[in-house]
Amino acid sequence: MKLKKIFTILLFLFFTLIPLGFVYAQQDMVTATVTVGVISVSITPNSFNYGVMSFNEVKDSFDVISLPDDVKNIKATVSVVATDLYIKGLDTSSWTLADMPGNNQYIHRFGLAANKNTRPPLYANLTTANTLLESNIAPNSSIYFGMQINTPTSGITSQQSAGVIVTAFHAN
Repeated sequence: MKLKKIFTILLFLFFTLIPLGFVYAQQDMVTATVTVGVISVSITPNSFNYGVMSFNEVKDSFDVISLPDDVKNIKATVSVVATDLYIKGLDTSSWTLADMPGNNQYIHRFGLAANKNTRPPLYANLTTANTLLESNIAPNSSIYFGMQINTPTSGITSQQSAGVIVTAFHAN
């Protein structure tokens, strides 16, 4: 009987206190704003011709690119976010990208340049995997780089197109 009275009193208090506002929840709101920045890269020129070359000959893009305003290097311009650029080479239809020239094996290199008309001081071999070209490039800015090719020592003599892919990633 005592238990029944206690239970009744608790039920009474529970149902009378809730409507009076003793038990309540409060809420507030936070607003999160996000702006999506498009990551992109624009390459100029997007093609050039090394010309006719002999077996085991080396030639720089600096010597064959000639654009208005004395531009002698390749320009990579990034979009509105800080960007990392990666570069990789491709096999041609008949030649394999390699570390050393050989029979139907060629070398393609890249090097950063100080500006549009200064020869890159150093070149690194391209591979078929992404290699860092430049990191943390400021939004809406450009870098310059050059290419260098070393033809095979022997093999196929028909015209080849040596593709290069530059990929932009958000800089971390």
